[in-house]
Amino acid sequence: MVTAFLLVVCEPAHIHDVARGLADTDGVAEVYTTTGSADFVAVVRVADLDALATLVTERITTLPGITRTNTHVAIRSYGRSDEATAFDIGVD
Repeated sequence: MVTAFLLVVCEPAHIHDVARGLADTDGVAEVYTTTGSADFVAVVRVADLDALATLVTERITTLPGITRTNTHVAIRSYGRSDEATAFDIGVD
């Protein structure tokens, strides 16, 4: 399982449509509006890096109104639960 954080910038007129589009996309676990340089942070959970590449380049960046994305792959989690270690790359 691969977890990634996708920062999304979109055209202001498309904020609500992009939010719905992101939330309705398989592989996107959570979507947050944010302050700062990105309009949204989407938490993505997919099977592997190939699935991540497909999700980002073929499904998310093609949503109308998205102007830029920036993907950050999670390597390790420092949460309170032992299950958090499942976010390590290569752990199924």
